Amino acid sequence: MKPLKFLDKIAIWMLKLSLAGYLILANTGYFRSIAITDLQFYIALAVVVLAVLFLLGGFTSNQGLTVISSIGIFLLLLYKALTPWPPTLSNQFLVQIVMAAVALVFASRGN
Repeated sequence: MKPLKFLDKIAIWMLKLSLAGYLILANTGYFRSIAITDLQFYIALAVVVLAVLFLLGGFTSNQGLTVISSIGIFLLLLYKALTPWPPTLSNQFLVQIVMAAVALVFASRGN
Protein backbone atom coordinates (compact mmCIF):
# COMPACT_ATOMS: atom_id res chain seq x y z
CA MET A 1 0.00 0.00 0.00
CA LYS A 2 1.31 3.46 -0.89
CA PRO A 3 1.80 6.13 1.76
CA LEU A 4 -0.83 8.83 2.04
CA LYS A 5 1.22 11.77 0.75
CA PHE A 6 -1.75 14.15 0.77
CA LEU A 7 -1.76 14.05 4.59
CA ASP A 8 1.81 15.36 4.80
CA LYS A 9 0.89 19.05 5.25
CA ILE A 10 -1.74 18.25 7.90
CA ALA A 11 0.68 16.03 9.83
CA ILE A 12 3.44 18.66 9.71
CA TRP A 13 1.13 21.38 11.05
CA MET A 14 -0.20 19.06 13.75
CA LEU A 15 3.39 18.41 14.85
CA LYS A 16 4.20 22.14 14.78
CA LEU A 17 1.13 23.11 16.78
CA SER A 18 1.53 20.31 19.31
CA LEU A 19 5.25 21.03 19.84
CA ALA A 20 4.71 24.77 20.27
CA GLY A 21 1.59 24.26 22.39
CA TYR A 22 3.33 21.83 24.70
CA LEU A 23 6.37 24.06 25.10
CA ILE A 24 4.29 27.13 25.88
CA LEU A 25 1.95 25.37 28.31
CA ALA A 26 4.72 23.45 30.06
CA ASN A 27 6.85 26.54 30.64
CA THR A 28 4.34 29.24 31.55
CA GLY A 29 4.25 27.98 35.14
CA TYR A 30 7.67 29.55 35.68
CA PHE A 31 6.17 33.01 35.05
CA ARG A 32 3.75 32.93 37.98
CA SER A 33 6.51 33.99 40.32
CA ILE A 34 9.06 36.00 38.43
CA ALA A 35 12.37 34.93 39.91
CA ILE A 36 14.92 36.76 37.80
CA THR A 37 17.76 35.17 39.75
CA ASP A 38 16.67 31.64 38.82
CA LEU A 39 18.21 30.02 35.73
CA GLN A 40 15.04 27.97 35.10
CA PHE A 41 13.10 31.22 34.60
CA TYR A 42 15.41 32.28 31.76
CA ILE A 43 15.37 28.82 30.20
CA ALA A 44 11.56 28.80 30.28
CA LEU A 45 11.48 32.31 28.80
CA ALA A 46 13.84 31.26 25.99
CA VAL A 47 11.77 28.14 25.27
CA VAL A 48 8.52 30.13 25.06
CA VAL A 49 10.08 32.78 22.80
CA LEU A 50 11.58 30.09 20.56
CA ALA A 51 8.23 28.26 20.41
CA VAL A 52 6.49 31.44 19.24
CA LEU A 53 9.23 32.06 16.67
CA PHE A 54 8.91 28.43 15.57
CA LEU A 55 5.20 28.94 14.90
CA LEU A 56 5.80 32.23 13.11
CA GLY A 57 8.47 30.56 10.99
CA GLY A 58 5.85 28.20 9.61
CA PHE A 59 4.01 31.13 8.04
CA THR A 60 7.04 32.56 6.25
CA SER A 61 8.40 31.41 2.93
CA ASN A 62 11.95 31.49 4.29
CA GLN A 63 12.88 28.43 6.34
CA GLY A 64 15.57 30.18 8.38
CA LEU A 65 13.36 31.14 11.32
CA THR A 66 12.00 27.61 11.64
CA VAL A 67 15.46 26.03 11.46
CA ILE A 68 17.11 28.43 13.93
CA SER A 69 14.28 28.22 16.46
CA SER A 70 14.20 24.42 16.11
CA ILE A 71 17.90 24.17 16.86
CA GLY A 72 17.44 26.38 19.92
CA ILE A 73 14.46 24.34 21.10
CA PHE A 74 16.41 21.11 20.57
CA LEU A 75 19.38 22.33 22.60
CA LEU A 76 17.27 23.69 25.45
CA LEU A 77 15.13 20.56 25.68
CA LEU A 78 18.23 18.40 25.63
CA TYR A 79 19.66 20.52 28.45
CA LYS A 80 16.43 20.21 30.44
CA ALA A 81 16.36 16.44 29.92
CA LEU A 82 19.99 15.89 30.91
CA THR A 83 20.25 18.46 33.74
CA PRO A 84 19.48 16.02 36.56
CA TRP A 85 22.63 13.99 35.91
CA PRO A 86 22.51 11.02 35.72
CA PRO A 87 19.11 11.19 34.01
CA THR A 88 16.49 8.77 35.24
CA LEU A 89 14.10 7.06 32.89
CA SER A 90 10.90 8.88 33.77
CA ASN A 91 7.89 10.29 31.95
CA GLN A 92 9.32 13.80 32.03
CA PHE A 93 12.64 12.63 30.60
CA LEU A 94 10.95 10.73 27.76
CA VAL A 95 8.66 13.64 26.88
CA GLN A 96 11.65 15.98 26.74
CA ILE A 97 13.53 13.56 24.46
CA VAL A 98 10.55 13.05 22.12
CA MET A 99 9.97 16.81 21.86
CA ALA A 100 13.69 17.34 21.24
CA ALA A 101 13.51 14.73 18.46
CA VAL A 102 10.55 16.54 16.86
CA ALA A 103 12.49 19.82 17.03
CA LEU A 104 15.47 18.09 15.42
CA VAL A 105 13.23 16.86 12.59
CA PHE A 106 12.15 20.44 11.88
CA ALA A 107 15.75 21.65 12.15
CA SER A 108 16.77 19.18 9.45
CA ARG A 109 13.63 19.51 7.32
CA GLY A 110 12.64 23.18 7.61
CA ASN A 111 9.08 24.21 6.90
